[in-house]
Amino acid sequence: MQTRYDHLDDLLTRLHMARQRPAWRERLLDGADPVASVATLRALRAVEHHQQIGAGASIGDVAEYLAVEHSTASRTVSGLVAAGLLAKSAAADDQRRSVLMLTELGTRALATVTERRRELVAETVADWPSADVDVLVGLLERLTDRFEVVTGR
Repeated sequence: MQTRYDHLDDLLTRLHMARQRPAWRERLLDGADPVASVATLRALRAVEHHQQIGAGASIGDVAEYLAVEHSTASRTVSGLVAAGLLAKSAAADDQRRSVLMLTELGTRALATVTERRRELVAETVADWPSADVDVLVGLLERLTDRFEVVTGR
C-alpha cells in the first residue's frame, strides 16, 4: 500500500521528469539563442545567483550549484565564456581562482528564458483559481525550504 510520502515522492519525480521532457525544453528554449540547452541555462543561473548575493561565482560554485564534478562545470563554463555569455577573470585575492560574471548578452539571454519559463508555468495553471495557486506557492516554498535545510544548502 502506497503511503502519502510515497505518493508525494512519486509526484515530485513526475514533476521533475515533466520539466525534463523534450517538449518542455523545446518550448522553453525555442529561439532563445545563444542559450541552446538546459545545462547552459542552469550554469547561467548559478552565476546569476552568486552575483545576486554580491560576488561573482567560481567554477567550484557553479559545480556545487549544478551538483556536478568540477571538470564538468569547467567545460560548461568554457563554452559559455567562448559564446560571450560569461566573463571570466582572475580573483583579486587569489590569482589561481576564476571569477565568473554574466555578460550583458548572458544577462539578456537568461532574462529571456526566465520570462518564457514563467509564462509556461502561468499557462499551466491559468485555469486554476487564484487561491489554489497561492496555496500551491506557499506549500512549495515550505517544502523547498525544508529540502534545503535537510540537504545543507
